[in-house]
Amino acid sequence: MQPSLALIRVNLSSLPRRWSTSLSTVLSVALVVVVLLGFLAMANGFRLSLTTAGSDTVAVVLSRGALSEVTSRIGSQQLHLLQEAPRVARDGAGRALVSEELVVPVDVLARDAGATETVSLRGLGAAGLSVRPLVTLSAGRPFTPGTGEIIVGARLASDYRGLAVGDTVTFGRSRWTVVGHFTAAGSVYESEILADSSVVQSQFNRLNQLQSVRVALQDAAALADFTRYVEDAPQLGLTARSEAQYFAVESQRVSRIILWLGWPLAALMAFGAAIGAMTAMYSSVSERKVEIATVRALGFSRSSAFVGTLCEALALTLAGCGLGVSLAWLTLDGWAASTRGMDSTRIGFELAMSWGQVVSAVILSLAIGLVGGGLPALRAAGLPLRTALLGRG
Repeated sequence: MQPSLALIRVNLSSLPRRWSTSLSTVLSVALVVVVLLGFLAMANGFRLSLTTAGSDTVAVVLSRGALSEVTSRIGSQQLHLLQEAPRVARDGAGRALVSEELVVPVDVLARDAGATETVSLRGLGAAGLSVRPLVTLSAGRPFTPGTGEIIVGARLASDYRGLAVGDTVTFGRSRWTVVGHFTAAGSVYESEILADSSVVQSQFNRLNQLQSVRVALQDAAALADFTRYVEDAPQLGLTARSEAQYFAVESQRVSRIILWLGWPLAALMAFGAAIGAMTAMYSSVSERKVEIATVRALGFSRSSAFVGTLCEALALTLAGCGLGVSLAWLTLDGWAASTRGMDSTRIGFELAMSWGQVVSAVILSLAIGLVGGGLPALRAAGLPLRTALLGRG
């Protein structure tokens, strides 16, 4: 152990003499780490944006067989039966906290580029805000039912033109007045525009069309009774799950796509970084043939030479990992991004770093170091003493 530690100290102390090749290894590994953490933070941020909005005491009801609101259709008779379902929460006047909803895509202008982008205009029933406890007005007032008024997620208001409180915006042939902004704890709700469902139906020629129903339940334990009522009634033809379950499925679907893109790209870049590290380490061994042979002649074993060279490679890759993690945490964590939902509308979220992602980056960096330093370390361990001392081999 002592000879190996001594050689590790010698190898590390000689790094400044090979600063160009060492720096290239560190920077290449840092780039790999930043790219990997970017994709991981994107997937994690999108997942948090959806799961934050999910509640165990709110049920989302869709038509049977529908994977999302886009393909779901619910009739007025079905809505009436849902209002009479067991274990549904009610307000002080005894009205069921049930919100009939539909989503339509609308175009708005990006504040910076001025390009048109598609976002979601969601029509809510009378209990729409009551079943969304995370939604809090940050400016203005709620929309008045039966009027062409809207409230806008604060994230959208900051990214797009014409959505300030008091502005009038045109969606197709309809005109709407922005009367408020709202926040929702950074959840996906902040990527929506909210209005009265009956007005949305009228303005977009979707009379009697509903896509989903959100139902506030008395407590989390009520979900089983409510789901049984909904799915066992043949006249309903509906399915129900908690809002938390609904968003969990949505987040897994998109996060999986992001990771399928991210990991192969990171693996390809890691392979390139490993080749670069291997080249740098071969160069290091070649430059230090006489030095390695000398310490071998002084009694250091082949294993000591192997360990010393391999640890040099691992030190460089871990330095690159530390640099990459620092850059990613400083520049990517909290960075605003967006993707497209099932209906092709924009969903905004923030990239979110975690320590689990850092562990993944460290493991990948160690793999780069082992691959990039393994063969050069074997060469150092097998270096013939006589030819090395003579400057050959």
